[in-house]
Amino acid sequence: MGHTHYWRIRTEAKEAVEKRLGAVLEDFARLLPHLPPLAGPDGTGGPVLYPPEVAFNGPAPEDYESFVFPWWEEKKEWSFGFCKTGFAWEDKRPYDLAVRVFLLLAKLHLDAAGDGPERGGDLVQVASDAPLADWAEAALLVEGVLALPVDLYGLLGARLLEVEDARGRRFLLERWKEDDRELDDWLRARERMDMNREGRIPWPFRGPYRVLGEVHLPQEELPRRWAREGFYKRG
Repeated sequence: MGHTHYWRIRTEAKEAVEKRLGAVLEDFARLLPHLPPLAGPDGTGGPVLYPPEVAFNGPAPEDYESFVFPWWEEKKEWSFGFCKTGFAWEDKRPYDLAVRVFLLLAKLHLDAAGDGPERGGDLVQVASDAPLADWAEAALLVEGVLALPVDLYGLLGARLLEVEDARGRRFLLERWKEDDRELDDWLRARERMDMNREGRIPWPFRGPYRVLGEVHLPQEELPRRWAREGFYKRG
């Protein structure tokens, strides 16, 4: 699967997206000095950072898949796009930060531009294989340089759930707007998988599990609380 970011754009909002893309790029340009070097979509030359389409990659040999935005699919309600920036989360290429930053800016600008049926944060949707702890780096950069408030939980539709195991031990678990009715089964499967991996410390919690509630950690705390693969320490 690799380390991949996904987005969907309402196809009927093409005019609004193209109208606001210039504003997204203006803010993105202000962040370029704080981002890794970028190249064209094939890893050579300069990035394409002007309407109607954005296309960039990391400079070879730090390139991977090209990031192209927007990506339109005719005769569909939603146009789907994605960009894989590495074989795995630990092996993501440096330009991955630029992809995350651009998608946050697109979400902030394009959702604000929505009107009529698109108002309310429904012009573009963003999802990712990357954890909130990783996205926090991009969010803090946007907030620090541009003074734009970023709510990762709302923008990405992500949650942190406080979970308790059968022994009363608690941890935080990241979830992407999923139904929690099968959460116990999912955690038990992870528990069995970790116990069967040779050369690794088994997962210390034991089911059955129960959700105690939702937790909103400040974004700057997310990297510090990160434990592993979607799990965060309580304190």
